Amino acid sequence: MADIRLQIPDDVVQSIQDKTGSNVKPTDIARDAVTLYYWAVQERAKGQVILSSDPEGDKMTRLAMPSIEKAAPTA
Repeated sequence: MADIRLQIPDDVVQSIQDKTGSNVKPTDIARDAVTLYYWAVQERAKGQVILSSDPEGDKMTRLAMPSIEKAAPTA
């Protein structure tokens, strides 16, 4: 298993904790971030795009992350 050490700015951790609960530890944030990233790479490798939408599904924004785009199938 890979050992990853991160330095996450305190204000970022605090902002996440403010939204998710102060009992969320920085290690949980990092673990969940890697899980989400892994999922996004797997989806992009299948040709899917990653989108965020408003609750009604009317306004959509596509995730633009170069490292995830590298997983896209080539034409």
